Amino acid sequence: MERTKLRNAGDFKNKSVVEYATIRVEIPHRLVPSNLRDGHYRDDDIVNGLYATPTGRLSYKTLYLDSRELAERFAGHLNRLFQNRPYAKEFSLKLEVLTTTQTVTATKGKFKHSAIVAETISSSG
Repeated sequence: MERTKLRNAGDFKNKSVVEYATIRVEIPHRLVPSNLRDGHYRDDDIVNGLYATPTGRLSYKTLYLDSRELAERFAGHLNRLFQNRPYAKEFSLKLEVLTTTQTVTATKGKFKHSAIVAETISSSG
């Protein structure tokens, strides 16, 4: 599948802006894994600051991907993966293309996360 790479630092008028794709996961707080629970939420509050890691776990750390196509394929993979989890019927995935001025973090993240995600998708069939 052909991937159209998102813009890197230097491709915008502001040279420090980087574009990336990410996937946010929204689930009710009562279904969030215990290691990610936050006392500020009620059980039925939707937690929308969660992201999928490149290997399919949940985290509060941002996922940086280098193309929308890779993010779409990964979202399909996550949909299948999450069917075996306690939140199988109560999650939603939000694919977003965003920009940031955290140039180094986003650039390194896009390179690292995209490689792991591509490998995860290809090894899962």
